Amino acid sequence: MALKTVGAFASGFAAGWIARSLVGSTREAAIGALVIVDRLRHEATRLVAEQVERIQDFFAEGRAYYEAERTPGPVDDASPPRVVPLRERTNAA
Repeated sequence: MALKTVGAFASGFAAGWIARSLVGSTREAAIGALVIVDRLRHEATRLVAEQVERIQDFFAEGRAYYEAERTPGPVDDASPPRVVPLRERTNAA
């Protein structure tokens, strides 16, 4: 059991030493992590804003089509009104 404890301590000490040498200090590691988190937050915000703008464009286009169909065309007072004949109904027996 003592050998396992010494081995665990030695491996933990070595891993900590290597991590500390690669990073430099705990403060630098924390700042690096915060930079990564801020970059991810910025990208996520940008992607959400793009999707919201896309959805708004879809609604605006649909509203434009609706308004174009709903609004009657311009009235030309110079031409006489046209009479459009109704279709005759056929009784299918």
